This record gives sequence, C-alpha cells and structure tokens, in this order.
Amino acid sequence: MAGGGEEIPDFYTDQFVMSLSPYGVTCIFYLTSPEPPPPGQPPARKELVRLRMSLEHAKVMAMLMRRQLKDYENESGATIAIPFALYRDLDLSPDDW
Repeated sequence: MAGGGEEIPDFYTDQFVMSLSPYGVTCIFYLTSPEPPPPGQPPARKELVRLRMSLEHAKVMAMLMRRQLKDYENESGATIAIPFALYRDLDLSPDDW
C-alpha cells in the first residue's frame, strides 16, 4: 500500500483479459504497441499489470463503474460511443449497457 511519499504506479491500458474461478477474478491489463503488426498477425502488446480480487469485490467494482459511467453520460449529455465492430467482436449488444 502506498503512503508516506511513495509514488503510486500510473498506467494507461487499451486491452484486458479477465478470467474467473470459484475463488476470484484475475484481470491482466495490456498496452498495444503503436507499431503496426505484420500482415495477418495480431498487434504486439505488453502486459502492464495483473490485478486479482474476490468475486464479490469484482462485482461491486463493476456495478460502481457502470453507475459512474452512466452518471457521466447523463450529466454531460454525451454518449460514450462504442464502434459496432467492437460490439460484434466481443459478442456484446448496446442493450447490454
């Protein structure tokens, strides 16, 4: 735990992988390389941080993040746009929001 003048790590991430087990959740956050990959290959990415937590903590965090983002959209009048291709690739729907 940071305190007493210790610097808290600060990351920007543009990808994550999440896995669940009966004992908890693991999220690995990545940063994609700015260099275009060779044709037919996925972009290179660097693992930045691995975050583990209980299922209960993950569920509460997801609920609070959703509420904060919805509040932001409502208060600002702006919609956080998600490209249709991303919905398709992740097997999501705007109705999931």
